[in-house]
Amino acid sequence: MSDRPSLQVKRRSFLRGGIGVLTAGTGATLIPSEHASAAAASAAKLLRPHKVVASARQAQGTPPVPPVIRSRQALNTAQQATLPLTQGGTTYDMAQEVSWLDGSHFAVGRWDGSMSIFAYENAQFVGPLMSTVVNTPSDEGVQMITPLGGGAIATSNDNGSLAIWAAPPNRWSQLRLGGHPAYDSSLGVATNGAWLPVGNPSTLVVGHDSGYLSLWSYNPTGFRLSFNKSVNLQNPNPVNPFNSHVLYGMAILSSRSPGVVVVGSDDGYVSIVAVPSGAILSQTVFNKAAQRGINSVSTLGNKLLVSNCSVGLADYNLWYYSIQTSPWGITLLDKKNLIVNMQLPQAFNFDAIWGSYSGGPCWFASTEEGVLWMGTADTHINVIGEQNLGDRAVGAALAYTSSPGRLVSVMDDLEQFATGAP
Repeated sequence: MSDRPSLQVKRRSFLRGGIGVLTAGTGATLIPSEHASAAAASAAKLLRPHKVVASARQAQGTPPVPPVIRSRQALNTAQQATLPLTQGGTTYDMAQEVSWLDGSHFAVGRWDGSMSIFAYENAQFVGPLMSTVVNTPSDEGVQMITPLGGGAIATSNDNGSLAIWAAPPNRWSQLRLGGHPAYDSSLGVATNGAWLPVGNPSTLVVGHDSGYLSLWSYNPTGFRLSFNKSVNLQNPNPVNPFNSHVLYGMAILSSRSPGVVVVGSDDGYVSIVAVPSGAILSQTVFNKAAQRGINSVSTLGNKLLVSNCSVGLADYNLWYYSIQTSPWGITLLDKKNLIVNMQLPQAFNFDAIWGSYSGGPCWFASTEEGVLWMGTADTHINVIGEQNLGDRAVGAALAYTSSPGRLVSVMDDLEQFATGAP
């Protein structure tokens, strides 16, 4: 891309790990990274035999595959030669979700049904250290991880229940299953969530692969979740060719009462929803010419980032909006196509999030080329540069925490970065 400075990446290997320095052309950005191997990140496989599982989407007639792979399959219309065999399902061990639990620990959810908790490690040449690993009761992929405070975590389980986990304060190694509250299976598996301290008691908002939200009251005494209502956010005219309405993205816009969340859907809708009422404040198709839906959303004040998969060089996979409150809605400010190899038929932006570095607020994004991107956004998007993560090229889940600034990137392998922000 012509508007980004070149990067020089220096990496010293140590076994499978290493430490690298990503340096922008201006010399202003230094991001040390430590690396954890796929063997450690996928240690949950040691707890049980490898198993082929079916997801809610398989039951609904679409393949139980990660969205980036599904998108690639849609582009490949040619018939491939096959062996005289009948193929069953596939279990993918790649990461789908990563979420910070506190300033030093984060949880990684994978398609193989495992959730691993890691401790951020400051020592040079040492990657994040695993604190514990658990499997969902259903053995289905962990697509949602939402901290509830006080050592509690809500995760996806199957197409008719969540899972609640709890640990004593600062003792994530003692994490135990606290229950799996049920809901109507027509909602489908949970794909993301947000906990807001609004309502009495507080409220958990859950996005589902049906295109519906569910709202729950959460009582920390006994870690009890009570279902309140569901809200239909489906776009009647999906932008994707799969007729998919999966709510892949969710971000908190306001945690004050009433709260507000922004939800991004595979069908193209950006929905703004009040919490705990569930009132729909606005719905906008992020790009009327889109061929794929939304993979993630992230907010910083009234700024909104939307990631998607671009198809062809005339498309874009990072969108930047402002959010208005009177009336509610979004206004496009800029867009970029984050891609290195211009010959690729698609560029899947797996995740885009706001963060901060030594120079102030910034954004990070991960694409299916196995690349981590970094930039800023004010009146328009500015790309600082990119760094190859050296992992499988399908895109990594990202999570950022502040005080100090720390970024984690998880696909098969796990990378941790100090961003330089205080």
